[in-house]
Amino acid sequence: MIDPDKLLKRLDPGQRAAAQPDDHVWLGASAGTGKTQVLSARVLRLMLEGVSPEAILCITFTKAGAAEMAHRIHERLAMWVRMDDGDLRAELQALGLDLELIGYDRGVPALMRRARSLFATVIDSPGGAVRVQTIHSFCQTLLASFPLEARILPGFRALEDGEAGALQREVLGTLLAQPGADGDAMRGVAAMLSRRLGQDAAIAFLARCASSFTAANSPRLAPKAHDSRTLLGLPHGDPAEWQAAALAGGAIADGDIAAVAVSGRDWGTKTGEGRAAVMGDWSRADMRGRAAMLAELRGCFLTATGDMRADYVKEKGGMRGCLSAAERIVAATGDLLATASAMQVADELAAAWDLGSRFAETYALAKRAKGYADFDDLISIAGHLLAIGDFGEWVRFKLDQRTDHILVDEAQDTNTRQWEIIASLAGEFFAGAGAKDDRVRTMFTVGDRKQAIFGFQGTDPTAFEAARRSFAKQAEAGGRSFEDVDLDTNYRSSPAVLDVVNEWIAAGAPELMGLASDEPPHIPADFNRDRAGRVELWEPLPVGKALDAAADDESEADESEDAAGSSDSSVAASDPASLRLSRAIADEVQDWIEHGKDGRSVAPGDILILVRRRRDLAARIVARLQSRHVPVAGVDRFSLTQSLAVQDLLAAMRFAVQPLDDLNLASLLVSPLLGWTQDDLFRFAHNRKGRALWEQLRARESEVPPETMAALRGWLGMADFTTPFRFLDALLSGPLDGRRKLYRRLGREARDPIDELLGQALAFERQEAPSLLGFLAHITASTAEIKRQSEARSDVVRVMTVHGSKGLQAPIVILADATDDPRPRRLSVDLSMGEWEKLPLFALGKDERYGAVAKAYDDKEAAEREEHWRLLYVAMTRAEELLVVAGITKTADRSLPDHNWHSAVEAVMADMGAGWQDAGPRWGRKRVHAVQPGKWARPPKDRARQVPAPVVVPPWARQSAPEEARPPRPLAPSALGEDDVASPPQGGERAVAVERGLLLHALFERLPPVRPERRRAAALHWLSVQAAALDEAARAGMVDEVLAVLDDPAHAALFGPGSLAEVPLSAVVDGVVVAGIVDRLLVTDEAVTVIDYKTGRHVPAGEAEVAPAYLRQMAAYRDALAVIFPGRRVAAALLYTAAPRLIVLGDALLDAHKPGLRATKANLPGSALEPDAPTP
Repeated sequence: MIDPDKLLKRLDPGQRAAAQPDDHVWLGASAGTGKTQVLSARVLRLMLEGVSPEAILCITFTKAGAAEMAHRIHERLAMWVRMDDGDLRAELQALGLDLELIGYDRGVPALMRRARSLFATVIDSPGGAVRVQTIHSFCQTLLASFPLEARILPGFRALEDGEAGALQREVLGTLLAQPGADGDAMRGVAAMLSRRLGQDAAIAFLARCASSFTAANSPRLAPKAHDSRTLLGLPHGDPAEWQAAALAGGAIADGDIAAVAVSGRDWGTKTGEGRAAVMGDWSRADMRGRAAMLAELRGCFLTATGDMRADYVKEKGGMRGCLSAAERIVAATGDLLATASAMQVADELAAAWDLGSRFAETYALAKRAKGYADFDDLISIAGHLLAIGDFGEWVRFKLDQRTDHILVDEAQDTNTRQWEIIASLAGEFFAGAGAKDDRVRTMFTVGDRKQAIFGFQGTDPTAFEAARRSFAKQAEAGGRSFEDVDLDTNYRSSPAVLDVVNEWIAAGAPELMGLASDEPPHIPADFNRDRAGRVELWEPLPVGKALDAAADDESEADESEDAAGSSDSSVAASDPASLRLSRAIADEVQDWIEHGKDGRSVAPGDILILVRRRRDLAARIVARLQSRHVPVAGVDRFSLTQSLAVQDLLAAMRFAVQPLDDLNLASLLVSPLLGWTQDDLFRFAHNRKGRALWEQLRARESEVPPETMAALRGWLGMADFTTPFRFLDALLSGPLDGRRKLYRRLGREARDPIDELLGQALAFERQEAPSLLGFLAHITASTAEIKRQSEARSDVVRVMTVHGSKGLQAPIVILADATDDPRPRRLSVDLSMGEWEKLPLFALGKDERYGAVAKAYDDKEAAEREEHWRLLYVAMTRAEELLVVAGITKTADRSLPDHNWHSAVEAVMADMGAGWQDAGPRWGRKRVHAVQPGKWARPPKDRARQVPAPVVVPPWARQSAPEEARPPRPLAPSALGEDDVASPPQGGERAVAVERGLLLHALFERLPPVRPERRRAAALHWLSVQAAALDEAARAGMVDEVLAVLDDPAHAALFGPGSLAEVPLSAVVDGVVVAGIVDRLLVTDEAVTVIDYKTGRHVPAGEAEVAPAYLRQMAAYRDALAVIFPGRRVAAALLYTAAPRLIVLGDALLDAHKPGLRATKANLPGSALEPDAPTP
């Protein structure tokens, strides 16, 4: 019997409707409603109905999601093979199949037999698995299948992020190195971008340009400055000249200037007289001078923050009498300055786009030359391939032959360009006509617009909704049903969590999230209705000015903490806010694990800590938990070179190439690899009197631990004789035992970066000349990031961003930085105008945004704010039992930024009646919403389980494995031994001789099957094509030579119907693999005859004059054939075509020249310097 917990759960009515395999379905699935189960169930239902696995295409958003879905399906099919009949019937019913309707007499047994056979069917299908791919993986497969149609190099490979960055820098360097005026112009634009953005951001801007200008159906040329101004509705010409012309046209009335001047003089103060003087200067200046004074004039009326000065607006202001004139002047100067600034910005954008289009073209050519395609290329080229005329129709037809059912997971994360590809694939599904009209073909899409959180990748809930409407319209036009199904039964979260989520949605969250309609409430599943749960909102932790204000209000005695509190969480106000918050959260988690949470036992794997942005807070929480010996995984994504383990390994490699770098050596000595303390380092580093640290260690070697000097000298000895990977491998797995030392100090989070560094070393060696110095330069310049794939369940605390938590869940979820300011630090804004779509904008200050550019920024800010609220929905719905909302406050009045998560959740909980409660000295107060509090406390898990005894590692596990015997290298008889035959002619004559021999061999291979009377004509025709450079006499001479052999009756059997030409053979002779190709082979029941052609001009008189090298070759062939054909006599002969003469080689002669075939190892000699190198 199968464990009942492992059996499929019965689908609810909504899930059953979505799993029906005959309908087009658009499934809206809120968080925790079992969408992955529905997706898997639909695939299983399709295969149960006879659909072949290769006819099903599942497209999902991430590699991890694709792997999880494929694993679920394959695991279920494998279970069906060995499941008993009762359990299998229960599984089929759980999928929504009506067994009564199918019939228990015949239908159900046949269905069960098919269910048990599906695993083998999937294994035997092309690819050996159900097709579950990301959209990028699918596009890569598509382009690899049709490279010529896509105009991409066959055998291309996807470009990794680090490689893309290096290639982009190389391409930009090539562009900027161009001479002449054109190169000067590009260098000027690049300098402008660097001043505005910084070097890295400037390259990122150009990369965005490359994506825009190489997209399908996008113009390849950038808009010129004139086009940009026209499309943006801006004037043409010089901005200052335009301002002067506008002023000449009365943009600022002289009467208003005069009114301000009079008011200033009447006020009689120094300020008033100063403003009157500015008005006088304005009146006396010409129009160009007035244009230059616009900013100064505007400053007379506005403060630095842009507000009207109090002198004009306050009731007792000295210049209140000219307020109307001042307002008109402010409005006019604002328009004149903003328009001129916009003109300048438009020109700079046009220049930047021009450089971007050139960069896009050069970058595309560089990728093509190297056989690369980046992720944008995969989408754009695939989209273009499916859209272009006849080629596109043919490619779609070929795909149509293969795919009958498309399932799209996480559809809300699919952008417009990706939807176009999916629409091209599924077009025939709705039309009712196509390659296979007789088959039911379906489109299944599942997603949740509330979880569209990847806007930086171009996703948008509006694209999700537009795709739904489009597919529904196509289905209606084709006469097919289109089921629009929503799932709202939540199987993940406790009622307490769902109460808060539902109240927040009811209070207007859909509008905040940018959704066009209301969302249904989340209904807890029946088995979850009585589940205990809590939502806690902790009062923001005061830091900075807020902490100073709290200190002023309390006495010194009140500030001190009693022994039961955590003194570490109350740090000085000068400490970074993230440090104080990380300490408080980590200490709280430690308390839960040690003492439980309000009576409920807590294991490290129960806890998921989420942050909004990938900043230092996550890293500080991880570090604090590690210092408290709490099992914790590292942050979910980080730069490779940020890892301490990687820094230590690179320090060892850097020492090997530059031992006199004192700072590097000092860091290496105190690393876990060598284990020195700071006191040890000080004893040798202090008072060196200018001597390098390495020289100091050598001079005082008797005081240095022997293992330290041995390790350092070993690394130096390896420097010039090993590759980066071998160096790192010796460091980690050799006698130093570096991997174990790093794990002991840094914990499990060191594993991923170490493995990634090894992978980078192997990749570097495949592409570059391997050297330690080259690898150091490569890895230092690399932007490679590590993305940890978090498991659905874990036994350690997990810390990650909300984006990274998509698809995960945990019993306890902590939103650590819910009080953060939601405003993005830097916006990535695009502008569409005319025929150009999504042209990237570089970062612009608010005073530089005007017209369409300002609207693009406003729209982007609104979209970011909507995604900010969708992120809150995702974060809250990760929690199963306990949701905690925390944060900090930095201001003296303890106010929080607008639109923060903490305030939103607090407002909801306050409306629900959750008042403030005491939260202890660490957090002060908290609001709590609890359901079934009596069931919350439960005994600690596995309390009765005995602690396992520590594992004792046997001595052999720490020793190097013995060298494994490898198969010998194959021995080619034609290359056996030293060739002591007289040297043939060199230079051009040798080339002619080689070509002649190849042509003769080819004729001997091709002519025997041809009828004798047609051989000459056939041979001459073939030579006229293959050797057109030879004159007719030479070709005729070669034909005569070949026919003299073939027509000789003595050779008839050798070239008769039973003989074979160009026969490959392989056999093991005396422990050595002999492999080669024999020219002619005749096999009979009694004997085997092997013939080798010799086309040279020198013909021996007999076997005694045959060159020894040829005798060794034929002896090897003979012995190999004796192994292949045991019990048959093997004869060997040489056929000299120039005579022609067949020389049979006797066994006694061949035995005398039989080579010594000794088994030898096919290994390169090991270096004496690895790992035990001599002392340099």
